[in-house]
Amino acid sequence: MKIAMPVKMNKSDSAISPLFGHAKWFAFVEDGEVQILPNPFDGGSAVVEWLLSQGVDVVLTQHIGLRPYVLLADAGVEVYYPGEGRVTIPEALECYQKRRCEPITQANISKFTRHSHKSA
Repeated sequence: MKIAMPVKMNKSDSAISPLFGHAKWFAFVEDGEVQILPNPFDGGSAVVEWLLSQGVDVVLTQHIGLRPYVLLADAGVEVYYPGEGRVTIPEALECYQKRRCEPITQANISKFTRHSHKSA
């Protein structure tokens, strides 16, 4: 099983990024090994296609748009919410492994979408 999560930095203890498709990095965890790769896209369905091409089975994320969620769900990828605030890669993995992460579903997706594209 391969788990992906958007992260803020290229470090194995990085915090989860509140941005899904616009995250600078993605952490991939398989068989206990953490690999962090730069996100080659800036949002959109291309990010989901890239994750699928990496063989991802599960995504842990704090926020996700409706379209990326639907694309992942349609491909059979499970999506989970590891909690709000600063959640690190190890904390998110523990949340998932202990089955404490909330599943993101079609019924509750509106809790996890966030469209405040404010300019700085």
